[in-house]
Formats: sequence, structure tokens, C-alpha cells
Amino acid sequence: MSKKLHIAAVVQARMRSTRLPGKVLKEVVGRPLLWHVIHRLRKSELIKTIVIATTTDPADDPLAEFAEAQGVTVVRGPEDDVLGRFALAAHVVDPDIVVRVNADAPLVDAGFVDYLIREMMRTHSDFVTLRPGLSAIHDGADPMSRWALDKLVLMAHSDPVAREHVSAYFKLHPDFIKVAQIDLPKKWQFKGARLSVDTPADVTFIETIYERLHAQAGEATLTDLVALLNREPSLLELNAHVHQKAVTARSGTVLIRCDGGGATGLGHVKRCLSLARQLRDAHGFGVRFAMNPDKVGTDPVVSEDFPVETMPHGMDECDWLLELAEKHEALAVVLDIRTKLSATSVLRLRGTGAVVGVIDDASPRRLSADFAIYPPVPQVFALNWEGAENEPLVGWEWVILGQDVSLPMHPGAARPRILVSMGGTDPLGLTLPVVDALSKLPSTFGVTVVLGPGAPTLLEAEIGKVAPRFEIIRAPSDLPRLMAEADLGIISFGVTAYELAALGVPALYLCLTPDHALSASAFERAGMGVSLGVAGEVSDMMIAGAVQSLIGDPERRRAMAAAGRMNLDGRGAARVADRIARLIEEKRAAIEEIPAPKLLEAG
Repeated sequence: MSKKLHIAAVVQARMRSTRLPGKVLKEVVGRPLLWHVIHRLRKSELIKTIVIATTTDPADDPLAEFAEAQGVTVVRGPEDDVLGRFALAAHVVDPDIVVRVNADAPLVDAGFVDYLIREMMRTHSDFVTLRPGLSAIHDGADPMSRWALDKLVLMAHSDPVAREHVSAYFKLHPDFIKVAQIDLPKKWQFKGARLSVDTPADVTFIETIYERLHAQAGEATLTDLVALLNREPSLLELNAHVHQKAVTARSGTVLIRCDGGGATGLGHVKRCLSLARQLRDAHGFGVRFAMNPDKVGTDPVVSEDFPVETMPHGMDECDWLLELAEKHEALAVVLDIRTKLSATSVLRLRGTGAVVGVIDDASPRRLSADFAIYPPVPQVFALNWEGAENEPLVGWEWVILGQDVSLPMHPGAARPRILVSMGGTDPLGLTLPVVDALSKLPSTFGVTVVLGPGAPTLLEAEIGKVAPRFEIIRAPSDLPRLMAEADLGIISFGVTAYELAALGVPALYLCLTPDHALSASAFERAGMGVSLGVAGEVSDMMIAGAVQSLIGDPERRRAMAAAGRMNLDGRGAARVADRIARLIEEKRAAIEEIPAPKLLEAG
């Protein structure tokens, strides 16, 4: 019976993924993601035809060219209607049974898909789901009868779940067609694995699986995977933090306007990346960065697979942001900047329908924003909020850290270690004077000097001449560990001050500006560190004296460490992301509840 039926797999694919743009051609285990899907579907005993359903968007031209080179049919349809593209593909190849396949499922298993198809035919149903209580290791493919697809197009095309997720509509409405609940062989039963690719963490998970299974690209089996995960359940932690969007959730983009680079440092970039990861991984939003064309600032963002838009030379910042917000239909715009963008510009951005918020912003634009986030520093309490559109969120709990602080407490060592870090670019050249001051002290402690990616290239050699016994590390990949292992930090005040405090590491702060010095005073009052004041007014003797005082007083350092951990728990980015998601939903609900205007009847 099955040989007489024409069974086709329709793979939904496009390049403009919100969370990981271009992912369908991103290499996984040395092969494009789409290659894995096509390669594995070709092993099916029942599927006769493979079709790639993509859009008419020119951005999908490379995808279409790749698929055609692989010898599969390509059908292109409307950008904003997945069901429409799916139905068009079915119309072109005319199958009796059609299998919906996600292009982000590199472990789609032909044997599992064949099992579902056979169960659907055995039960004479139009769609199958697992019996309640069963969980499958497999994800990313659903067979349905052609009649079920045609009915979906005819009667539910306007439903947002049907339009975006196709077969998910059957799961929400099991009486719409004949749906059979089926059993599942033990070899495919497993709960808690995330096998789709939406984020870099998902890529890491898939590649780690292949490495552990010693499998060639496209050859990892689900039965071997189940056995592996039962042996090594810790592998699930590689992407367990990534949120799987509910079928009723609507995708969307958050635009982050962030400044940072060689002249201004990377503090804003680091904390914006932390927020971006939360928005993408925990809430399923696509995140795009809007930045100045400075590679020092943009490279860290690009390295984490977030798309970056750079401001064209001579273009007005507000016009540029409005263009981006409208082009990407931004649900929210987050501003972490020190530019001259006006309060009126913020209102214009809100006029696009986006939620607009500011981070640590004392300018008048904060009054026009939907939300404003601040640490509890003196400048914030001095601000006038009369006429504001929002109530500011102020407190240590709202601080967004640029590094992971979920590390065990450092037990301390017999020979204390000092960490020296003057930020990503060290714009005032503070590293060498600090090293010089430390080199003149008795050798009772070790020193690790961290140089940011934008620090001068000759700095290592200069430090080596002054203090050859000091350890020097440029742009370390394990900076949180280096921080956590320190007993004392000497840093330029900025995001690093918050990170060290959260890790329980007391610090001495050199402040680039009087404003920084005012902020650092809040740390000092909270008992988390000591401010040495504005860097230009700090002498070698002041640095040396402060170091000797703290290195020789372990009890005081322990008290400062406890204060830091008590005030900063490292969940600021998660809280801010949660607030943004809530505001987006509230705005959506408010818009949808506004009744349509009544039209005057003719005559």
C-alpha cells in the first residue's frame, strides 16, 4: 500500500531566522545545516520526493541555489506565510502524504519518520501524535494526509498558529481532522533533549554529540543518541538554557542600540551581549545590534552570531534607527548609548509600535522611554523624573553583568593573587602605571594582568620590561574564571567592577571620569570595594598603599567579598529580559483589545 502512495517531505527553510540568521547554511559538523536534513531524509524507505519550501526574498537565493545543487526541488512563495509556501510546494509535487520538516533539525531521522508514516496509514488517520506520557528523542518532522493540509488551508489559513507552524494547529485542535495517538518504541523514548538549532549553544550541543559518538557528518543515529544521553546526562546542560518557543508565541526582533569601541571601551557591549543572550535563549526573540562602525566594538558581537547593523556615515541617528525598526518590525528597541539622541527621537521610535527602553541613561531621553534601568548610584537619585513616561527600575538587582558569575567561591590562597584589568581598550593607558606601582612592592602576592582586545599591541613588551614576573593574558576566553580566582582586583571602574563584586572579589577602582568616581562611591558605601578617585589624580604611592592595606587584611577582604555577593546575584540580564518580554506582551494585548473604528453606513 505504501509503495502506491506518493509521499513527499516539504522542508521549511529561509535565511532570515530571527534568533540565528542564516542558520540553514551554517556549518554543523563541517556541513551546512540544510545538507544534514536532506542527507538524512534521503535514507527514508517511504519518502519519494524532497521539496525545499522557501521564500521569494532575494536573501533566500543562496539557500535555493544550494538546494538545487543538492538535486532537490525548490518552491518559492510568500515571505510572511509559511502555510502558504507549504501548500504551494504540495501543489507543485502533488503528494498523497506530505511530511512537514523543519530545516533546523539536523538529527531528523528517516527511520523515525517512516515509523510515523506507517502508523498514520495503519490507523487510517490524517495525523498522529504520541500517546500522553510519552516523549520522543525526535523532533522536527510531522506527516499529514494531503486532505488534512487542504482542509487546513481552506478553513484555518487566517489562524496565526496554522500560518506559522502548520501542523501545530492539529495538536491544538485534535477534532479538526482524524488524529491518532500512537505508542513509541523504547529505543526512541527520551525526555529533555533539545535537538533543533536556534542558537550557537545548540550548534555546540550537536557537534559535541557527534564528537562523543565518533560519527561522520549526517550519520549519528537516534538510538545511539539516547544511549549516550543516558550515560552522560550532563551533555543536556550545553543548551538546556535555550527556551523552546511555544507554538502560540509570536516571533519578533529586539533591536539593541549599543555604543562601544576603541575610544569608549567595551563595557556597554559586554552587558548588551548578556541581555541579548537572555532575550534570544530564554525568550526566543531575534536580536539585532545597531552600532557605530568600529571593529573593536562590533567584533565581539559578530563572534556570538548576532547580526550587526552599522550607522552609515553622515546619516541622522534617529532616522537610521527608525529605518531599522520599521525594516525589521522591531518589537523593542534598547538604548545603551551616550549619543545625543533626543527624547523626541525616543517618542518617534515608540511610534513604530516598539517598546523603547534605556540602560543607565541620565539624558532627557529617559523621560520618554517605556522603561529605564539603573544601578543604585548617587547620580540616579539626583535625577528629576517629573513628567516621565515610566517609573525607573533602580537597584543592584537590575545590574546587567557582562560575564557569567555562576562560579564557586574562591577559597583563597596562601599567596594572594591580584588581577589588573583596565577594560577592553585601556583608553587612558592606566595598565602600565599600575603595573609599575605593584612591581615596587614586596613580592608577597602574584599578579595577573589582563589586556583587552583593544589594548595597545606593544603593551605586553612594556609590561615585561617593568615586571617580568607578572602573568600577562590578552583577551582571555576564560575571564570569569580568572576573576573568580583573584583575591583583589585593580580595575578601571566600569562593568568589571560589577562583575568582580558579584564574584566576591574586592577591588580598587581607578575612575576615568568624575561621573565614574561618583558611581564608584556607591560600591565603597556598600562595602564592596575602594575608590581611588579619578585616575589622573591618583599617584603610585596611593595605589601601593591601598594594595598593601587590603592584601594585609584578609578579614576585611572577606567582608567585602560577602557584601558583593549579597548585593549582586548575576541575574540582572534575566530580570531585564523578563521585563522587556512582559512589556512587549502588554503592548500587544493593548493593541489587540482596541476595537476597530465603526464605519458610517452609506445613505
